[in-house]
Amino acid sequence: MKTPNSVNKKKIFFWIILIFLIIILFGNSGMRSVVTRKIELIKLNKKFAELELQNRELRKRLYCFENNPAYLEREARKHLGLIQSGEIKYKFVEQENK
Repeated sequence: MKTPNSVNKKKIFFWIILIFLIIILFGNSGMRSVVTRKIELIKLNKKFAELELQNRELRKRLYCFENNPAYLEREARKHLGLIQSGEIKYKFVEQENK
């Protein structure tokens, strides 16, 4: 048979745990804050991985610019419209149908 004292101790323990859980779940720095920080961390890790990939690609391009003259020439022609001396640049303009 349980004594009244042991029943009271269990009730007190139950209420202490319940209050503690309520404080953790609904307090200012409770679970909402933890979940929010976790989501933010996941987003930042994803962004970091994307930036690392972009950085690797840019390093590859830089290496090609510095060590491959044909790549440099192709990119200059493509993006800047440059030509070598003695070459003639033709520009074709499409006419609009009226």
